[in-house]
Order: sequence, then C-alpha cells, then structure tokens
Amino acid sequence: MHCMNKAACALLRKDENNYEFKIEIMKTKFYLNYLWIIVLSMSMYAPDAQGQIATSTADYPEIVQFSSSKSAANQMVYEVMPGPSVINPDMDPTPFSNNLNMSSGSYNLTVADLDPEDSMESRDSVSDVSIMFAGNDGRVYKIDKIMIIHKPEGAGDHTFFGGVGLNKIMHGNTGIGTNLMPKMMAYITLWGLVDLKDANTDTVIAANRIIHLMVGTNVRDSLMLDTNVVVDNSDYNIKNAHTHVILPPLNMAGEMDPIPGTDHGFLHMMFEKPMLMDGNKDWTKVYEVLPGPAVMNPAMNPTPFSDNISIGAGTYSISVIDLDSVDSPDSRDSVISVDIRFERPNGDQFMIDKIMIIHKPEGAGDHTFYGGVGYNKLMHGNTGIGVGLMPKMTAYLTLWGITNLKDGDGNILAENRVIHMMVATRVRTDDLSMIPSGVIDSSDYDPAKRETHVILPPLNMNGDFDPVPGTRHGFLHLMYENVTLETTVLAVNEVTADDIRSIAYPNPFSGFTTIEYNIVHESDIRLSVYNAAGSVVATLVDKRQSPGNYKAAFNTGGTLPAGIYFYVLLVDGNPTIGKLSLMR
Repeated sequence: MHCMNKAACALLRKDENNYEFKIEIMKTKFYLNYLWIIVLSMSMYAPDAQGQIATSTADYPEIVQFSSSKSAANQMVYEVMPGPSVINPDMDPTPFSNNLNMSSGSYNLTVADLDPEDSMESRDSVSDVSIMFAGNDGRVYKIDKIMIIHKPEGAGDHTFFGGVGLNKIMHGNTGIGTNLMPKMMAYITLWGLVDLKDANTDTVIAANRIIHLMVGTNVRDSLMLDTNVVVDNSDYNIKNAHTHVILPPLNMAGEMDPIPGTDHGFLHMMFEKPMLMDGNKDWTKVYEVLPGPAVMNPAMNPTPFSDNISIGAGTYSISVIDLDSVDSPDSRDSVISVDIRFERPNGDQFMIDKIMIIHKPEGAGDHTFYGGVGYNKLMHGNTGIGVGLMPKMTAYLTLWGITNLKDGDGNILAENRVIHMMVATRVRTDDLSMIPSGVIDSSDYDPAKRETHVILPPLNMNGDFDPVPGTRHGFLHLMYENVTLETTVLAVNEVTADDIRSIAYPNPFSGFTTIEYNIVHESDIRLSVYNAAGSVVATLVDKRQSPGNYKAAFNTGGTLPAGIYFYVLLVDGNPTIGKLSLMR
C-alpha cells in the first residue's frame, strides 16, 4: 500500500493500547471514501514556516427564469416546410421535418408567469408582441397580439401549469407537448390564440388561430432534428438557443383545420440564437461550461475549455490550509471543509462535500502547486503549471484533490474523481467569452471580479481518458463569479507544538471520555469528533477562548457503534488530530 504520510500510517497501524487497525481498512474504507481527516492528520506537527488559511464562498441559489426574448440581428431564420416527421416518417406532411427553407424575420415578446398551475383564472400573459417573418410564398406575416390559452391542469397535451411556462422539460415522452418533437427544455413556452395578419396591409388573414411558441434549447445538429424522445440531448448552450413559432393546422379540439391564406396550411418559423433577457437574477454569476472547441486551440473539440455556457444555480463554501511551501507526500496542506452545490436548469443536481488533497513530489505531473494547496500562483497558458488550454492567469487559491461526486440527495454518482479548484482572477469578458491569451496574463485583477472554477476532468490520476459518470458529457466545469475570499496568514512559529497540546482519557473508552487541550493565545476554537467515514458525530466546542487549559466531555449516549473515531482540534484554523477507540 502506498502511504501518503508515514506518521498517519503509523497512527493507523497501532496505538499505545495495542488495538490493531488493519491496513486493508485504510485502503478500502478510508482511502476510497476520502477520509479527509487522515489528510488533516498530516498537520499534527507544527508548521515550520509561514502558512495561510483561506475561505471562499458564493451564493446564487435560484435558477434563472427569463421573462422576455427577442431575435438577434444577423442570425438565421428558417421556415420548416412540410415533410415526413423526423421522429415518425410515416406521418407526412408535418411541421416537424428536416425540410428547411431560409427566410427572414424578427420577433420580440415579454411574458408574465404569475401562477404555478394553469386554470381559467390564470393571470399569465404575453405583452410587447411583435413577430414578423416571410413565408416561402413571398408573403410577409405579422402577429402583434397573443391571448394566452388557459385551461384546467391536465387538460390537453400542453399543460404548462400557468398558461406560460419557464424552464419546462417537454415533448418526447414527457406527456407535455407532441412526441413528434424530441425531449427538450424550453426557457420560455406558451400556447395562445392569435390573428395572423398580412404585414404589408395589416389585414387579418386568419383569425383566432392557435399559436405555440418556444424559446428552447437547440435540438438540431447541422439543422437535422434530434430523434430521441427519451433522453434530453438538446444543446443547453444559452448562446445557441432556438425560437420556434408554430401555427399548427388544428383547431382547439385537435381536429384538422388548415390555416387559410398560407401556402401549406400551417406555419413553423425557427429563429437561431435569440436573446433571452429580463431574468429574475443575473445569469452570468453562476453557470456551467459545456463541451465545445477549446478557445485556445479550436482544433481540440470537445473540451471543458469552451465558450459554450449553460445557466444554473449554485452555492459553495470552502476553507483550506496551506502549511508547506513545497509539495511532498508528507505535505500537511488540506481542505478543512467544503460544500459545493450546483443545479442545472433541467433539475439535475450535484454536490461535493469532501476533498482529499493530492500530494506528490515537487515537479511531478503537470500541476505542481508547491504544497498541495497553493496561493497566488501564476499558472496555465505558457507557465508549465496547468493545462495550456486555459489562458495565463493568477490563481489566488488553487488545489488538486480527490472527491466523490454526489447528486442532490447525497447519492454517489462517481467515486475517486480528480477535482481541480481555483479562486482566480477573471479570465472571461462580460459576455462570458474566455480571453484567449496563453502568453500574457490578461486577467482582470479587480477583487470584485474574482471567479471560481470547479473542474472534474474526464481523466484519471494517470492522465488517461476516463469520463465522469452521471455528468451527461463526461466532465463538470462549474463557474461562480464575484466570489468572496478571506485569508489569514499564520506567522512563523505563531502556533507551535507547545502551543497546542491535547489528550483524551480514558482511551479506549466505553461511552464517555474527556478531551483536554491547552492554548497559549486567545483563539477561535472548534473541537469536533468524526467517525471512520469522515462524518461529524459531535461538535464539542465552537467559540473563541482565552489562553488556558480546557476540558471537553464526549458522551456517546450509547448510540454510536464501537470502532475508531477521531477528534480534530482547530485553533484559529490550525488542525491537531487525535484517535479515539470506542469499545462496547
């Protein structure tokens, strides 16, 4: 077995009471379950040089919902012409074909989604409507008013739970919308009634026609419609959305009723890369970087270093300690605590609550952070530290570690995954495009514009390709903007072995033990007990204390199983660890 720290391994092999703790347990239970407390055990000995404690947070817990949209200038507009349904070719003609005709047009609208469930009393509405487009027959059509259809929940095949729907998974096998479209997510969706007009004369061509409008994720690849009705394969890149304006050849009862005055009895217009606006929050503050060509080297595709961006919601907090200036297998740098959460617009949730720092000899591998945790490191680009697919930049805080990726309920999606995390200078413009400079550090050093990267690459510890399960595209690259960062410098010899002394007695114990410790400086004290899986079972002290001797009682109450436990004493963030043996 490879032992990352001789003192930690000796602690595991035996204690003064000859209680054997087998190496196999460490291999299978401790190492594989990321017992971060073992990493902290590297800090039982006092720092011999200046160290730092850093804490960083961001809090953007709400998913963005947009309330207005408009077409973008110089973007393509298509008319979907009659043809066989891509998903069911036996149905022909349909408005769901791959038969596209280049066209022109523009639109804008604003929606109000006020009621979570649709009903005849729903207040959902659409305003500021202006839709114009040219049909293949040469006629220019106009829609300037939409009256939302309201109906009892569950009535019909489009139940948007409030007349207007925001961030709805629909079509395919969802039961919401026709299954002649693939499963997808729509940022804005509605069904209503309109008068279709001739734009040149302003006369009504067809009155009281059904309209379905979606500003949705892209479900076409090279303009070919995706055919998957079970899995959502749509492109969540918010810069590559599509807007569909459909007037079907049906009446309110679902019966065939071609639209008079049109060339083929229906209209299906598609606007590429529309703009989404007026969100309930700033969507650029937390987001996910999607697969795409590397900005620094577009020939590499797909990568996690693209300009493809998906909206999201998320929070995180992390506290780390950097005690060693040079990394080695005996480094005492560690993650004190971490809680990372992220939610996609389709409801997928991810969570990370433990990180075990990777320690290695200086110069080993392509990420040498000179102490496991690094502060103020110039990296990426042409520095030789980090991948050259990120621009040259300064990371205020950086680390590489091993983690378990969990879903929102705490179930493990992927074990033993490499994680890279940076709290860094900003290297993206306001529209979230990456600055493509690998030679010059062009990042923004404004403290108000710090950004945090959380990356689980599709690689294993050997650098071999190894997609991350449960992520949809084999990796995660999460971004948080305008994050906080607080650092505390530990002066040379500020905390010494004599400054922090601790002992537990009796040990082994059967139900009750006392942990005694001594501090010589007024300090913030946190004393917690962890089980062998790395979970807190008790926090005994959490307050600021004056110099002196203290005792803290740990009473299991007869509820904890026999086994090995650890207590961690944090004095101004500086950790000391002790082992406890609980007997029954």
